[in-house]
Amino acid sequence: MQKAIPTLASRYAFKLLANVASVPVYLLMEAILPRALGPHMYGNYSFATSVFQQLFGFLDMGTSTCLYNALARRQAETGLVAFYLRVALAVFGLSLVLALCMFLPGVGGLLMPDVPIWLAPLAAVWAFFTWWGRVLRSMNDALGATVSSELVRTVISLLAVGLLCLLYLGGWLNMGTLFGQQYLMLATTALGYWCVTRRSWLQSGIVPCFRLTNAHLRAYGREFFDYSHPLFVQALLSFSLLTAERWMLQWFDGSVEQGFFALSQKVSMACFLFVSAMTPLVMRELSIAWGQGDKEAMGRLLKRFAPLLYVLAAYFSCFTLAEGSALVALFGGEHFANAVLPVQIMALYPLHQAYGQLAGSVFHATGRTRVLRNMAALECLYGFAAAWFFLAPANLFGLGLGAVGLAVKTVCVQIVTVNAYLWLASRFIPLAFWRNLAHQIWSLALLLGLAFCSRHVSMLLGFGALDSLPRFFVSGLLYTASLALVCLALPSVMGLTRQELREIFLRLNAARRQ
Repeated sequence: MQKAIPTLASRYAFKLLANVASVPVYLLMEAILPRALGPHMYGNYSFATSVFQQLFGFLDMGTSTCLYNALARRQAETGLVAFYLRVALAVFGLSLVLALCMFLPGVGGLLMPDVPIWLAPLAAVWAFFTWWGRVLRSMNDALGATVSSELVRTVISLLAVGLLCLLYLGGWLNMGTLFGQQYLMLATTALGYWCVTRRSWLQSGIVPCFRLTNAHLRAYGREFFDYSHPLFVQALLSFSLLTAERWMLQWFDGSVEQGFFALSQKVSMACFLFVSAMTPLVMRELSIAWGQGDKEAMGRLLKRFAPLLYVLAAYFSCFTLAEGSALVALFGGEHFANAVLPVQIMALYPLHQAYGQLAGSVFHATGRTRVLRNMAALECLYGFAAAWFFLAPANLFGLGLGAVGLAVKTVCVQIVTVNAYLWLASRFIPLAFWRNLAHQIWSLALLLGLAFCSRHVSMLLGFGALDSLPRFFVSGLLYTASLALVCLALPSVMGLTRQELREIFLRLNAARRQ
């Protein structure tokens, strides 16, 4: 019997609640690591894991997205997963070989300057578990098992952060125990996701079979190759650019600046947790709509969710920018005082990350992967030029800005790239590009004004020093209340009309009465 799949709204609601529950866990974890490791070792940890995370992004080459789209349309076809299990094993084996190559004389010192080489295999295994857990989670989204999947993630995350706190308070937290804790958390999460996948199949009356004939292997290989081979260039260029810019920061400025930039990345990721709940679900609906040949439905999805997700990201990003010094004091302490400006700049990164994932979903769902390849090639040119300009020293025609420079490059390049994707998407689906661009500008200006006003008022009210927690929370309350009033008075901030806002309240009221 075919199991009932929850609606998009209910799946997003649960995914959002799971992300809300994970925010304190994430914040606590990221407040512990910088303090326990210090800027230098935290920079080494961040650089090593980032290199291998980018490597897995390259070795993936869009195959996991192909699996997601195919499984969303053919949920009973367990052969897709059986084939991809073989792909994952091959990717894992190759990554370990590359990690061990770091021990060759001269190789590790060149590719991972001033970083202990023994971190390479540890980081490779960490990156595999991280990537594979993401694949399994997307499989559950494709099967409509989002609720169970997010419940697994929430429970294991709570247990994992409890273990991390125990290690920290006991004085046992170092690089070795940190990787052990991460392996345990990631492996257990992946196992939980896999159990959810199997149960979803069994509830639908599907008996999974992982034995494939040579004909099946060739057919699946051809399907994945046709989808992903245009992305090879994109994956290679993205890997090269992202790895090169982190390498340049390490080479020119060292592990401490690497630690400052890593902290700014983690804070920006915390801002994005709420938005990330929605993007894979919208991508699933876009894939289904394209499979049905319904471009109008794709346009409606983007029109409804793109501005809403942008403002949701902006809500956290603008407050983070205004309260950068307080957040750095909370996350990293006095040793990370010089990370304030990178954190404030990177706070703007989640804004266009939301738009970027939605725009990229359009091209993945429609199979227009050549567009992604061509855009990646173009981004590599101006992205690398910008990275060199901001990171290289003056004698090499750069500004030598360190973590600040990489933060500026990251945000500016993403704004240009994402809006290029949106414009290209508007060429074949009904999407008002210029209206979206205008919304990006005026809504950001409005929220930034509210955030800085709330910060100023909280200081005038005398709730403590600039970096004190009482003043920080009061500022957050003032900011939230003022934004809520603005959204009620001006629904277009969220991309809604007054009629649509009225309908939402009527539905919520009806749901409350039931």
